[in-house]
Amino acid sequence: MKVIDETLLEKMLDYIKTYQISYGQSPTYRNIMKHMSLKSSSIVYRYVEILCERGMLDKDEFGGIDISSNLSCDETIIAPIVGTVTCGAPILAQENIEGILKLPSSIFGKGEKFLLHAEGDSMIDAGIQSGDMLVVRKCETAENGQIVVALIDDSATVKTFYKKNGYVLLHPENPKYDDIKVKNVQILGIVEHYIHKI
Repeated sequence: MKVIDETLLEKMLDYIKTYQISYGQSPTYRNIMKHMSLKSSSIVYRYVEILCERGMLDKDEFGGIDISSNLSCDETIIAPIVGTVTCGAPILAQENIEGILKLPSSIFGKGEKFLLHAEGDSMIDAGIQSGDMLVVRKCETAENGQIVVALIDDSATVKTFYKKNGYVLLHPENPKYDDIKVKNVQILGIVEHYIHKI
């Protein structure tokens, strides 16, 4: 029995969902193979089959990835776009609502969400690029290793959260940036998804 790389499986599913939202259609197996830097389309086919078996995807009548199971769901959540947050040094948090988006709850889950534009490259090793749209679940607490939107004084930043020895460490996912070490920080939410800028 072949071993399943669960991390690759999760990344593939995230890519398919993001592609569907961005383009209104599903990616081809070749699109997936190129994006995931895989050497064979047979790997893509195998992992798509696994996702279908687990009920996370469906196929259309032609054997392609069906978009309907993910995007035709009537149930949506309303998420405001509340400005830009840095992925480098903290910048002044902007709370003015730029717009509203409806997100399918079958993909993004339920609960209170908000959207932010990412700026900077300090989280690039976590896959977050400058210009990405971050989908954030609003909450006030976080666990170690989660990517958070944190407020320091009047500035917001996106970093990986760690708490130890009485202080909070906000860790950038780019080696050219230093950790931010603080005693107290206000958590605005957990970054659950990101949508790459087209």
